[in-house]
Amino acid sequence: MKIQAMLDWSPEEKAAKAKEWAQSLFTLRLQKATGQLENPMKIKELRKDIARLKTAQHMTAAEEAAAAAHEVAQGTAAEEKIPANEKKAGAVPKSARSAGASGKGAKKRAAAHKKNAAAHKKKTSGAAAKPHAPSKKSAGASGEKAGRSKAKSAPAKTGTKSKKK
Repeated sequence: MKIQAMLDWSPEEKAAKAKEWAQSLFTLRLQKATGQLENPMKIKELRKDIARLKTAQHMTAAEEAAAAAHEVAQGTAAEEKIPANEKKAGAVPKSARSAGASGKGAKKRAAAHKKNAAAHKKKTSGAAAKPHAPSKKSAGASGEKAGRSKAKSAPAKTGTKSKKK
């Protein structure tokens, strides 16, 4: 089925078709498992149709959101479209808020990011960097720590072997 035809459907029709096709897909998979499926390509076709339907649903929702955002940007948004909990004095509708910083802790994350960026700039803008201290493993000129092994080797066996006759 073509996605253009799906875009013309109402949201109720899309939801009904999605439910119907999901049930059909379940039935086809059950038939496949029991060996009763005559045409295995039906599963592939149905999966693709379901994906197209979901894409059509998301496209419709995205178009509606873009239209609402455009109305808010133009200042022609109707008063009845603003939810009751956002009608407070000075409240900004969700669609007009910044898309980048939203959700729990967004202000804290933004402040921390600015702080880290400033510290990094300060750190890199100074004179030549100091050399790092040598690691514990490579410390010492003779390299005695670097060559040591943590595992102890088994003691060498000394003695004579007795032969049995």
